[in-house]
Amino acid sequence: MEEFVKNELESIKEPVKIRFSLTEKDKDLEGFLNNISKVNKLIVLENDTSLTEKPVFYIEKNGISVKFLGRITGGELKAFLESIKMVANNEYHIPERILEFVEEVDKPVDVKVFVTTSCGWCPPAILKAVSFAIANPNIKVSIIECYSFPELATKYNVSAVPKTVINDKVEFVGVKDDNEFFGYIIKALGEV
Repeated sequence: MEEFVKNELESIKEPVKIRFSLTEKDKDLEGFLNNISKVNKLIVLENDTSLTEKPVFYIEKNGISVKFLGRITGGELKAFLESIKMVANNEYHIPERILEFVEEVDKPVDVKVFVTTSCGWCPPAILKAVSFAIANPNIKVSIIECYSFPELATKYNVSAVPKTVINDKVEFVGVKDDNEFFGYIIKALGEV
């Protein structure tokens, strides 16, 4: 496992912060975080006890914020590590023709992606949302693991994953291409 984590994070070239808060039963995750910060010294950890949602992890750098709510295990583990790398290195995977429009978004956009640890389609949905958050800091992303936060899954009527909810107005299930994803953002902003 340590070799896998090292390989995933060795390409980080700039500092990135992970703010987190854990419950007593999630203390194993603190050991995991300590291990990834040992693997790459550019990963700075901050145990923020003022955070009320637990377990929670914020990956932050220069106004970019990606929030993971819930246990980061299963398929989400690789997506979590990839998200750290993407935020740290300011990497996103959006075609240039769409990127121009994404960069012009000047209003707050709240993207919630509901996932489960056993979902094969969830990691690509996570990385798609993270790409948009890195391309434009007005876009804030929360990845919510349904079994850790069943009350949120119930509130947003999650019956299949990945489910994405944008500004509490627009929602869709599955992984969408960049053009469709951006179209949902525009629709949620009320500009269509």
